Amino acid sequence: MEIDDPYSELGLTADASDADVKAAWRRLSARWHPDRNSSPHALHRIQRINRALGAIRDVRGQAVEESGDVADHAISLSLEDAACGCIREVQGVIAQTCTRCAGSGFAAQPVTCVQCDGNGRVRQANWFPGLATQVVCDACSGQGSTRASCAPCAGSGQAAPRRYKSRIRIPAGVRHGHVLHASVALQGRKGQQALNVRVSLLPHDFMVLEDDGTIKVEVPIDGFAWTASRWTDVPTPYGLQQMRLQRGALTYRVRGAGFPTAPSGPRADCLVTVVPLFPAEWNKRQEALIDKLVALNTGDDTSAAGARARAWGERLAAWDARQRNAD
Repeated sequence: MEIDDPYSELGLTADASDADVKAAWRRLSARWHPDRNSSPHALHRIQRINRALGAIRDVRGQAVEESGDVADHAISLSLEDAACGCIREVQGVIAQTCTRCAGSGFAAQPVTCVQCDGNGRVRQANWFPGLATQVVCDACSGQGSTRASCAPCAGSGQAAPRRYKSRIRIPAGVRHGHVLHASVALQGRKGQQALNVRVSLLPHDFMVLEDDGTIKVEVPIDGFAWTASRWTDVPTPYGLQQMRLQRGALTYRVRGAGFPTAPSGPRADCLVTVVPLFPAEWNKRQEALIDKLVALNTGDDTSAAGARARAWGERLAAWDARQRNAD
């Protein structure tokens, strides 16, 4: 089957872009596919469309997509990889529609039925000797011709499965359920195969992703470090970040340390809740250290806390003396 002008066959001119060629091929394939079009010319027409695409691809020597079938591939990402973006290797096997028969499983041209010799009817012997009746041929259903199986796909309608292996870029900020559109090379075939990469996010051990991109994390900290407003390490999707504790504060916001609000977009914040940890029971050493801290704090007359504590003690003693004298 020769195609004199493959561009004209697709309704295009020779200056059409690769995208135009793909779009025209997909549109015509959907229109003339034998599964969707009952016309007796549908199979012949879809074969010409496929031949035209192949001719254009051979002339251009570049990736014009051959198959309208879009394959699916699922990947699972950690929260960190989804937040930062990454490069992932994808590989698998794709079963494609046979381009010779466009998935019908039949050869293009019908052949004469050998059972009825093309008449559509056969003689059937009667019970009375010498008499016979004409009945519809069951081999061709009265059509007089049959369609042989497609040789390349042995009547399956599917081409031989082909393997693909490629590295694709995952943009920062992809979410659970997002579908990325990629093109991969198929083993033993020129051109590219469209691939839908479906993303799922793995549950994290201690980070929670909110719909607005906020990352929530709960961090247990030493109660004395919290009281003393020390620094502590906070986990974010981008690694550990230092945060200054504030005595009395339990909730903190780390700006720009959350999840991207959109793929490759700005980052939301990380919301940190701290849980101060204090001893359930004090041992003697801890009690001694507390007594020492008290002495160094309010017991020091030269400090502001010591001066205020001393003034309060004097006022309290005076009040108590007046109460005793009143009695």
